[in-house]
Amino acid sequence: MPFHAWDVLLVLTLTMIALAGWSSTFSGNGWWITGGVAAVLGSAVATGVVAARGGVEVVGLALAFAYYFACGPIVERDLRLTDLSILESGVRASADAWPVLLGTHPPVDSSGAALLAPVLLALFSAGIGTALALRSTRAAVPLMPPTLVLAVVLLLAQPEPVSVLLQGVGFGVVAMMWMRLRGLRIDEAAHGRDPARAWRMLGSVALVLAAALTAAAVAGDPTPGARFVLSREVPAYDAGREATPLDSFRDFTEPAPGQRTPEGNVHERKLLTLRGAPAGVRVRFAALEAYDGNRWQAANDSDPTRDDDRFLRLSSTIDNPADGREIRVAVDPTGDYSSRWVPTIGAVQAFSFFGSAREDAQTHLRYDPATQTAIMDDRLEKNDTYTFTTAITGGLLKRRMTASSLVDPALREAGAFLDPAIEAWALGAVSPIDGVFRVAERLRRVGRYSDGAIFWQASYPAGQSTTRLGDGFVLGEPTVGNDEQYAAAMALMANRLGAPARVVVGAVLPSSGVVRGRDVQAWVEVRIADGSWRTLPTEMFMGNRPPRRVGVDQVLPPRAFPDPPATPPQQPEIEEEPAAEPPDPSSSASSEEGSGGVPWGLVLLALALGAPIVVPVVKGVRRRRRLSSRRVTMRYAGAWLELVDHARDLGLPVAPGLTRPAQARAVAAAPGAAPGGGAGGGAGGGAGGGAGGAILGLAHEADRRIYALDSPEAADAAAFWALVRAERSSIGVHAAPWRRAWAVFSPASLRRG
Repeated sequence: MPFHAWDVLLVLTLTMIALAGWSSTFSGNGWWITGGVAAVLGSAVATGVVAARGGVEVVGLALAFAYYFACGPIVERDLRLTDLSILESGVRASADAWPVLLGTHPPVDSSGAALLAPVLLALFSAGIGTALALRSTRAAVPLMPPTLVLAVVLLLAQPEPVSVLLQGVGFGVVAMMWMRLRGLRIDEAAHGRDPARAWRMLGSVALVLAAALTAAAVAGDPTPGARFVLSREVPAYDAGREATPLDSFRDFTEPAPGQRTPEGNVHERKLLTLRGAPAGVRVRFAALEAYDGNRWQAANDSDPTRDDDRFLRLSSTIDNPADGREIRVAVDPTGDYSSRWVPTIGAVQAFSFFGSAREDAQTHLRYDPATQTAIMDDRLEKNDTYTFTTAITGGLLKRRMTASSLVDPALREAGAFLDPAIEAWALGAVSPIDGVFRVAERLRRVGRYSDGAIFWQASYPAGQSTTRLGDGFVLGEPTVGNDEQYAAAMALMANRLGAPARVVVGAVLPSSGVVRGRDVQAWVEVRIADGSWRTLPTEMFMGNRPPRRVGVDQVLPPRAFPDPPATPPQQPEIEEEPAAEPPDPSSSASSEEGSGGVPWGLVLLALALGAPIVVPVVKGVRRRRRLSSRRVTMRYAGAWLELVDHARDLGLPVAPGLTRPAQARAVAAAPGAAPGGGAGGGAGGGAGGGAGGAILGLAHEADRRIYALDSPEAADAAAFWALVRAERSSIGVHAAPWRRAWAVFSPASLRRG
């Protein structure tokens, strides 16, 4: 086809519109200018090759040579080709460009390897598109390169589109106008000039524009995070596999007096020097949001409301909106801070290494804005000085605050082994946050502090496993540990109470700006309804009294937790100390009367006659409380507990601490149980696959309703109770008659915890 300037102009326009999708991915305008220059160069190369009667394949080869000689100087920022090493660095950077682009929090710096991505796409889109426009006699063929580039840009861009109007409506209108213009020219070349050409052209453009604007107005911007982007599919840095400061917390604690300091202990060593940060601010080493039964650890994809909750590379700046006072801090780590975790403050806005730091230190840095935690993929070395700009966020947790509903179900289930303490200590709480404060106060009062450094305290080991935090700490007697155990257990109990919580290790900055090992502590952060995380300070839940000295081999009985009363008081007061109960006046009076000749036979007879009705009455009161809970989700939980308690009263083995589906399977598989007959199993509900299906369905329904974001309706809870009653009546139909009769009076379900 003959040369038309419109073809070159429109292919350049479509290429630049396609690249506009990276406006939120890159910082500054350098990438845009470089991409535009590459597009013009590609069109010029294609025009020259086609003018010399070269084909599209020759154009592609010429563009490859142009890119090969240009990528090195672009990466090195030096237009002189002094030696082949510059070309080699460009080739290596071409392979690194895509991982850097996908694995870096936006905006990516417009320099280095990442800059080659827009250069490569612009060069080949404009070059191949121009060649096809000048050589092909098909109207739509030249649209293929810019359209392919648009798809690649959208796939590699951020979850939130830059502009639906520009990249949707704008690209579509220009593409359709160009295709229509080429079609009219091709028809004119074959059949002669069309007198109505201009009107046809205007009509086509008006029709396409009207359709595109209507579609954009109806569809609007998509929900953030709703579309597929490749960056969410590329694995982020797995910080969960790394040892955390909480795992090695005893390295920061005071060694035993008069003994040699253990290797690695930095209690009195200088770790960091911070300049520019106010005294009292919390310096964060690591925030830990996942628990696997053995330890708390960092995690990716921990915040369902964010798309950037991953450990990715960090450029000199980051798009991390936050409200708070902005400060600039410089940090000088010492050789005694031998850790991968990079101390920061608040929500980082900009970060860079300087001074004596390694040249490639920034490439080893990973950051998660959701947890405000930074880590190196090798380690932070002595001379790796760095500076960052940050917004100080958060604040202290207040009892009047409302907890967020975004509780991780896995974390909530992980703390089930601490239920005996939670139920006793949070009794009477009017909200999850109130429950957190009640549990924290009680834990602080019954707890004792020890690092296990003194020989007779060696029985209090380090660790965060369920064994250490359960029978070895919260459920044990005495409750002894340090920040590691207190923070780990407190966060689990907070999640169990319905308040999202995580463990944070760091330090409260002294006025000197110098952080030593003795300043390091672990605290808990709780998420509230507005999405922010608030601090529950260590001193709120950690006891500071030393344990009583006991024999090294002495085994103490576990801590006793009283069963919750059938009808708890509205606002019970927490006692200052777990002191002995005062004598009961009624019992004293009975003793005095007994000495005067109380008819004990009548007393024993009254007890014998009244005892059988006590258990059914208590169960009835408990059932009524569960059915009339203020929170509808608790009615679902109570209905399920009613089903499980009945199975236990029948003597069916249902182990504590299981999830509801696991409890359902245990009940269905128990000898003598025949679930399914009442709630949908019919008369033929036996122990087969259909029998367990009804009760398993109830378990899944309870989980779905309890962990749903929206509160269920009271009518739905009442219907669920009806299903549970029907299913409850069918459990144990094959049990012996005496067993079914005894279940009414059995106290088995009252001995929980």
